[in-house]
Amino acid sequence: MPVRPLPRQSDRKPAVGGRLLAGALLILASAGVQAEIRTFEALAKHAETLAGKPYSAPETGMPPSLRDLDYDAYRDIRFRPARSIWRDTDLPVEIQLLHLGMYYQTPVALNLITSDGVRPVAFDPALFDYGRNKAPEEIPDSFGFSGFRMHYPLNTPDYKDELVVFQGASYFRALGAGQQFGLSARGLAIDTAESGGEEFPVFREFWVEWPRADATRFRVLALLDSPSVTGAYVIEITPGDSTRTRVKAKLFPRKPISKLGIAPLTSMYFYGETHPRPGNDFRPEVHDSDGLLVHSGDEWLWRPLNNPGKLSANAFTSQKLNGFGLMQRDRAHDSYADLEARYERRPSAWVETHGDWGDGYVELIQIPTKNEMNDNIVAYWVPDEPVKPGESRSFSYTVHWQRDKLTGPELGRVTATRLARTGDDRRDLKFVVDFGGEMLRGLPPEAVVRAEFGQSGGFTMREVQAMRNPATGGWRAVLRGRPEADAENAIDLRLQLRGKDNQPLSEVWSYTVNRP
Repeated sequence: MPVRPLPRQSDRKPAVGGRLLAGALLILASAGVQAEIRTFEALAKHAETLAGKPYSAPETGMPPSLRDLDYDAYRDIRFRPARSIWRDTDLPVEIQLLHLGMYYQTPVALNLITSDGVRPVAFDPALFDYGRNKAPEEIPDSFGFSGFRMHYPLNTPDYKDELVVFQGASYFRALGAGQQFGLSARGLAIDTAESGGEEFPVFREFWVEWPRADATRFRVLALLDSPSVTGAYVIEITPGDSTRTRVKAKLFPRKPISKLGIAPLTSMYFYGETHPRPGNDFRPEVHDSDGLLVHSGDEWLWRPLNNPGKLSANAFTSQKLNGFGLMQRDRAHDSYADLEARYERRPSAWVETHGDWGDGYVELIQIPTKNEMNDNIVAYWVPDEPVKPGESRSFSYTVHWQRDKLTGPELGRVTATRLARTGDDRRDLKFVVDFGGEMLRGLPPEAVVRAEFGQSGGFTMREVQAMRNPATGGWRAVLRGRPEADAENAIDLRLQLRGKDNQPLSEVWSYTVNRP
């Protein structure tokens, strides 16, 4: 399938900008019909009107000098902190703008919702330090930004850290206290991993609500547009140890959509416990997330991530979806040993659904990658009901950007999955799955715990057992077997710890192995 790894910004470069200075930004007087949008209802009406018109791709008028920048040259264009929006006020948050260039070629318009009206923010080359690059010439009047970021004192009261960034298609990512940027969320995914190629809707315009001086929550409206759909979004950002981004969206399809991905998350998994470390890398593991967690009905399911040899897609049916997320459970620095990337600080992203989303499934896409520079993991929810033009779809959810306090069951949780390939043909598989949690640590010495195993067929099981792990106080399950030569291409394995009277003691561990 012609699926490309998703673009990602490397976190191994120096952060842009330092302490913010006083300054001002050029703000135009209110103008144009879109500038009058102040509420989600008004934006939804505008998106519905736009959906009734043919799609018109935005024109950037971008000079070749910006379009052809390489990564380092683009990173050399830096917003001047002294020109930050709200820098010289007593407001708790500030905004910095991001420049167009390289693969960020879709212009984004930014507006401020004030008590006196809606004010567009104008592009001005003087807002940026171009470093070794020449300042662009012949900039059209319609030239915009590639996105923006909000700064807030997350970690100390006297310094405003990066809180949330909106840049590229419908991507956004946020931080809680003590975190470092990793995975991203998106407004919408369309036809991901489909043979016809993926469509990337974009946030074309934003409206940021002017906050109060004592505000602890910040509100952003966003207009989504693509050949297949338009959408109205309101995103409320609440900073904290686990920053929350609450999303309310109303979608208006222009045409039928084969696969609509709601609340998509994108991340990176290069290698870890189930994937051998490259011989030229000293680090034990390299990933922004190590597993997919799904809560559907009363069941919690954990799927360890993998860097597959070929593109893989797995669907997890959910009649009553409570939430799903790409999680970074391993928080030990020694698991990564990277003093710069600090993968143990990367946030987990948990999507908490609001209301009944109906029948559907969570899909996990894993794309092969040979480095850590590209996002190769995607997860989202797909509704069973077909998406048709002339109808609207509404969804509401909250993305929790977590570090130490992770969403999960009160039951035992998978803390590690290790895989060994043995035998002359390396077809014999040995899985060692460790479980932890207060429930398991509290079991009495005489507790009876067994590992319940299930499969989709085509896997010869030779051993499955559970044992107490005295080193951690948890339990360990060991599974040995091999896929049969005439099995299906992919074999799904499931394992869960159960106790006396068959009561569940852990979440469900799930894994897919391929036919040899």
